[in-house]
Amino acid sequence: MQTITITVRERDTVLAALRYYQFYRLQGHPFDPRQDHLIDAIASHSGESLDLAEIDDLCAGIHGNKHALSAAA
Repeated sequence: MQTITITVRERDTVLAALRYYQFYRLQGHPFDPRQDHLIDAIASHSGESLDLAEIDDLCAGIHGNKHALSAAA
C-alpha cells in the first residue's frame, strides 16, 4: 500500500474530482456544464483551487512519482 501526504488544496481537488465522477456515474453521461460551479466550489473550499500544473503534479504523485511528491512538499 502506498501512503502519500497531500495539502489541504490538493485534498479539495481530489474531493471535487470524486464528486464529479460520482455525478458522472449518477447521470449516465460524462459532462454537464451546468454542474461545473459545484465542482469549482468543492475544489476551492479551502481557498484558491489548484492550477493545471499543480493538478498534473498531484496526479503524478498519486501514481507514485516520487519527484512530484517531493516537489509538492
